[in-house]
Amino acid sequence: MLAFWCIAQWQEAGSPSSIHLIELGPGRGTLLQDILRIGARQEGFLNSLTVSCVEICHNLQKQQRQNLQEYPFVFWYKDLIEVPHGADFTLVIANEFFDTLPIRQFVGHEERTIRFSEAENNLVFSPPGNPNSIKESCPIADDIMKQVLQHLSPGAALIIDYGDDTPHESRFGDTLQALFQHKPVKVLQSLGFADLSHQVDFYSLRRVCNNHRFQPQGNFLLRLGIEQRLEKLIAIATPEQRFALTTGATRLVSPSEMGQLFKVLEVFQC
Repeated sequence: MLAFWCIAQWQEAGSPSSIHLIELGPGRGTLLQDILRIGARQEGFLNSLTVSCVEICHNLQKQQRQNLQEYPFVFWYKDLIEVPHGADFTLVIANEFFDTLPIRQFVGHEERTIRFSEAENNLVFSPPGNPNSIKESCPIADDIMKQVLQHLSPGAALIIDYGDDTPHESRFGDTLQALFQHKPVKVLQSLGFADLSHQVDFYSLRRVCNNHRFQPQGNFLLRLGIEQRLEKLIAIATPEQRFALTTGATRLVSPSEMGQLFKVLEVFQC
């Protein structure tokens, strides 16, 4: 579905002869594989394309290089600021990227830090703070969003993440979490082997952007035509594939699952 979004943006821009696709935090490269596989079916798309992967993790970059080795127009950078400008049209994708950026937490006017507690023989947050009294901020997210906008001249960006657009004055709570093997674990007892994330502040990101569209993930995918795409795939699928496709699509769009929990911010710049 995101491949169709990319192609549609390119076509609406008049199918320019040079496209720059930038993905922030490409994981194993699976999303890019899908985009390039679908893009190959659209005449002129791959011939116009240069891809930049922004990846700081050496092990993930190694996996990405292996999975994308058949495409000579894919390049790697450790920071968005290193990525070159100059294409006729630029697309930026950040799928579950902003939730991994470091945050600051405050209890009243005091910033939370981490210290070693001899009594507990472990790392602890200080001050501990009631979760409902904690304020969070992610200054680096706004900085990266401004860098993204500098690349869109013209272009479009797609940010998909777990979060909300609650105004700052109403935004309270400790959203920092750690997941190991898809299960929640304690943040300070899992450093080095668990995935850390937080709820993205879309209210701040939206304030940086002038021309944008913001909606739940389910609405976004339904607008793109995920139901029609599902029908076509089911028609040629085995019973096992039909089950996987149906349950997967339901998980993506259902309000009780990812459909409402995840949000999509589309940013456009002429």
